[in-house]
Amino acid sequence: MIPEEEVEPPQKKTKLPPLPCQSSFLSLPNEIIVNCFARISKSSYRSLSLVCKTFRSLISSPDLYAARSQLGTTEICGLYLCLRFSTVPFKEPTRRWFTLSAQPNRNLTDGRSCRGNVFVPFDNFLPYSNSAVSIGSKIYGEHMSDYFGPSSAIWIYDCRTRTWGDVPNMKMKRSACVLDDKIYVMGGCDSGGINWFEMFDIKTQTWRTLPENPDVKVRMGDNVQKIDVVQGNIYVKTGAEVKDWIYDVKEGKWSVAEEYLSLLWSNSWCVIDNVIYCYSCSRYKWYDLDGRMWRDVKGLERLNRYRSASTDFRNCMVELVNYGGKLAILWDRFERPGRSQNKNIWCAMVALNRGFGGSIWGKIEWVNVVLTVPKSYNFLRCIALSV
Repeated sequence: MIPEEEVEPPQKKTKLPPLPCQSSFLSLPNEIIVNCFARISKSSYRSLSLVCKTFRSLISSPDLYAARSQLGTTEICGLYLCLRFSTVPFKEPTRRWFTLSAQPNRNLTDGRSCRGNVFVPFDNFLPYSNSAVSIGSKIYGEHMSDYFGPSSAIWIYDCRTRTWGDVPNMKMKRSACVLDDKIYVMGGCDSGGINWFEMFDIKTQTWRTLPENPDVKVRMGDNVQKIDVVQGNIYVKTGAEVKDWIYDVKEGKWSVAEEYLSLLWSNSWCVIDNVIYCYSCSRYKWYDLDGRMWRDVKGLERLNRYRSASTDFRNCMVELVNYGGKLAILWDRFERPGRSQNKNIWCAMVALNRGFGGSIWGKIEWVNVVLTVPKSYNFLRCIALSV
């Protein structure tokens, strides 16, 4: 008789006790945890918010973003792009906002492949304003209609909470820029309007009327194309037949911009670290305030090949945006020149560095198509936000 082989009875699986949410880190005061979170990249916030309710609450708290601002660790949270689409004749066009989103399979200029960027439709309704400006994580703008013109109502959108609301009204439609947590707005009324130039204080939520431009041509209609801040002064780009101007904020005085500045100063421009950059005569240029001359941004010659298929330069869009100290360049071209009813919107991200002799070099970090749109679209606005 063969003895039966002894078989060990199956062991019962023992449940491990759940890990307590309270840990040595969580036992710290919230102020210290917030200070720690403010020192790390925002890309880690999504994972941290899954750890526990405490982390999730602190990451959504305004205190965290205030701490990032105080520590100087704010990051660009993306580009917001507004386009207008004409659909049905005699009907008001549709305006859509898009936000830059990371996508896989991007090809870098050196042949490497990594994560990419495309513009995706923005899920929150956001009004359009041609004078919209950004302060930190918030966009300020005026309510507008294509057929009924601007109103004096001001809206504010917070990209952290994805909510928007209203602030005290301004008097008229404006072009706008930001300096020291104050929004400077001008234009949009008749030459005799007393509210042609105003300033909105973010902290006190109040408006103040400023000295109007002495040139009646500047104050007429929509001659103010765009304004921005350079070394504490407001630079005003006007129409082709009107002089450009500079407003000294401290002195409260106006002066005519130098002829050399106006010579190549196009409407495709932005300011980065107190330097004016613009796209003019198929070149990317910067203005040397000391030498009083326009100079080429070196290293961007290869970008021209991406625009070579544009059959009509006058109908092509080029936009420059300050993206956290980098130069974001957007332009469009036909998807298939001569055969397509669509256009591709391209974007290039350029890091800027000072070179020998005071020159400025641009290093192209990536360039690719970020959105495909009907050829009848209109470019309205592109804004970078930081948190």
